Amino acid sequence: MNEQMIIEQFKQAILSNDTVETNRCLNEHPFLAKQINEPWFAFDTPAIVAAAANGNREVVDVLLEHGADLHAKSSWWAGGFGVLHHDHHELSRYLIERGAPVDIHAASALGLLDTVKEMVETHPDVVNQRGPDGQVPLHFATDHEIIDFLLAHGADIDRRDIDHGSTPAQWAIDNADKCRFLIERGSAVDIFMAIHIGDTELVRSFICTDPECLQAQVGRGSFTSGDSTGGHIYVYKIGANTRPFYLAARRNHPEIVDLIAKHSPSNQRLMLACIQADEAAVQTLLELDSNLVQSLSPEDLSLIADAAWNNEVQAIRVMLDAGFPADSRRNHKDFTALHNAAMQGNDEAVRLLLAHGASPHLTHGFGGNALNSCIWGSVHIRDSAGDYVAVAEHLIQAGAPLPSQASGSEDVMEVLLRHGVGK
Repeated sequence: MNEQMIIEQFKQAILSNDTVETNRCLNEHPFLAKQINEPWFAFDTPAIVAAAANGNREVVDVLLEHGADLHAKSSWWAGGFGVLHHDHHELSRYLIERGAPVDIHAASALGLLDTVKEMVETHPDVVNQRGPDGQVPLHFATDHEIIDFLLAHGADIDRRDIDHGSTPAQWAIDNADKCRFLIERGSAVDIFMAIHIGDTELVRSFICTDPECLQAQVGRGSFTSGDSTGGHIYVYKIGANTRPFYLAARRNHPEIVDLIAKHSPSNQRLMLACIQADEAAVQTLLELDSNLVQSLSPEDLSLIADAAWNNEVQAIRVMLDAGFPADSRRNHKDFTALHNAAMQGNDEAVRLLLAHGASPHLTHGFGGNALNSCIWGSVHIRDSAGDYVAVAEHLIQAGAPLPSQASGSEDVMEVLLRHGVGK
């Protein structure tokens, strides 16, 4: 086994939270310990930071025993991440006891008000200091006292991070308490925020003031990352290409869904019914206009690919029955529903799409077909509910081109080897 393969084995052990395998790799291959702080992981991240982000104290301890540096950070261009810049606060407190350095961002996240006060009193400008991803302390703080303290000492409530071009309130869209608190303190608000926190009156106000807000889309207009290619934070929090009607349906806010439907054209009402898997509503709309699906734009039809990414199998089924082409996508470089279902390891969705004519041969902008997507997803997404082995088998049986070399998770590699792919 060559050195690169050993490194990949080591990385897989850490990403899988496999303490025994991590320890074995380090003991059997001394060069790993000598290079233990190398940025081998995604986003130029060293092993100790990757393990801390996974929240596994046992793996972290193994790495520390072999010389991992608690001061190590990723060398990410927009601002590096350290061992305390994650959501595993109990682990962070343990790492602080072991000697991990506390910066203003970690102190804000961990609710260490006295530490935050001391840092601000010593260096007042730290209230807007850039950290991981170019975020400022307000991006990390959740404690109301710390938020108010930072604001009282000059923190910019709408300061956008560097990588994702997003405000603290936008980063907090999935933390209703913090998001509402920042709104109360004067943060800028948008239609997605109003929908996600379930504020019907705020949504109504947006629609009355600017009816075009219902045409907003993550990844378009003001919901981009500007000069960065990192993508707006909503891409990761609520999904790429998400539109208001889609978010309202997924959040299951009936009043907001009804409100949006009343102010939406027939094509969006159809898509809303599809994403809710409301067969009766879809049928009613198609009876009123039998050409409604045919009138949809590629952007509209690509809703089936978004549903596949979100594992919404019933919605996929309703769209296929309504006449959505199985391989619909925004353009020839985008992912099809089959690509997305394969990446998630969703065997039910894959079988459904294949039965409706989805092509296992089509490639996306990175050059991969559905089987390549499955292979990639088995390592990088690793959805715990997914069955990547079954997906790989079904795609191969459907005629998906085999790769030149076996890769992916161990189970997926076994499938490929069984079908004659070389190591």
